[in-house]
Amino acid sequence: MEIKLAREMGFCFGVRKAIQLVEKEAQGRGLNPNITTFGQLVHNPVVVNHMAKLGVSNVDTREMAQVQDGMIAFTAHGVAPQVIEEARERGLEILDATCPLVTLIQQSAREMVDQGFKVIVYGDKNHPEVKSIVGWAGKDTIATMEFEEIKDMRPPKRLGIVSQSTQILEHFKHFVAQVNDQFLGKTKEIKVHNTICAPTTHLQSSAQELAQECEVMVVIGGKKSANTAHLRDICEAEGARTYKIEGPDELDPAWFEGVQTVGVTAGASTPDESIEAVVARLKAFDLLKQVQENKN
Repeated sequence: MEIKLAREMGFCFGVRKAIQLVEKEAQGRGLNPNITTFGQLVHNPVVVNHMAKLGVSNVDTREMAQVQDGMIAFTAHGVAPQVIEEARERGLEILDATCPLVTLIQQSAREMVDQGFKVIVYGDKNHPEVKSIVGWAGKDTIATMEFEEIKDMRPPKRLGIVSQSTQILEHFKHFVAQVNDQFLGKTKEIKVHNTICAPTTHLQSSAQELAQECEVMVVIGGKKSANTAHLRDICEAEGARTYKIEGPDELDPAWFEGVQTVGVTAGASTPDESIEAVVARLKAFDLLKQVQENKN
């Protein structure tokens, strides 16, 4: 069984930067760093456990009141300005680990609003990144991935569209085309900013290319990771039988019976150690299969 790896996978620079910022701060604050992340720093259990070993806890994004003192770290997904203001009012130290590319999306959406645009954020309205963008853009902003949810709205004078950074480009293009068909001519101006980040695009194209070459694809990432879920969808769309897992213990040898080529990719919040552990387990499966074949 040939095991092929995606040419690009795993940590993007925004995730790596966020982890390094919090690591450095925790290591410099002694045995009890008293740092709490507002939500999971990134959506990956290995990273969350690593942070816990450094003394860094996390709190649900609905429970700021639980953080009484110390430092609060805002995650790579970013937060709304109201959240920052509440932390300041509570007298908390602030460590902003927002991905710089997410910050650019927040600014882009805000600038559109200031220029008189009605803004649509193409993304999962329940995802923390999308919530942060909507927070910066204002309460009249719409977050959706379903054209049906906005097709009957009253045409605004000016309409602006941005995307969650980890969305699938082709899906975003399709959504924009639907908006143009519905509102072009009824709206004075439609402005579209493709804010899907380059690391996401590279991860997705790498996964797509590999899925075209492999019978089975293994996608590694946290269960809550949006970008990992998109990688799974892309691989499945290419016809590869695809399994999304968090780590090697979820692998089932039966998945690879009779399989000649298996591809491995990983989401932007997946650490190298998780990828290496999965590849090692796949190699062990293959070795075991060879031994059994020789016995027969």
